[in-house]
Amino acid sequence: MIPNPPRTAFLSAAAAQGASTLDGLGMLVYQGAIAFQMWTGVEAPIPVMRRALEQVFGT
Repeated sequence: MIPNPPRTAFLSAAAAQGASTLDGLGMLVYQGAIAFQMWTGVEAPIPVMRRALEQVFGT
């Protein structure tokens, strides 16, 4: 799974052929959320984290 860029040429070509695709943002968000919770003991703000990554990666 590649988080950046979220839409690779491979994923674009697969989608054009009708395949279902997933980018790596979800994996990156949840890996970060687990680490955040382990280090802070606080539940991670997953929607906030996802929006922040989408803004950084321009999606």
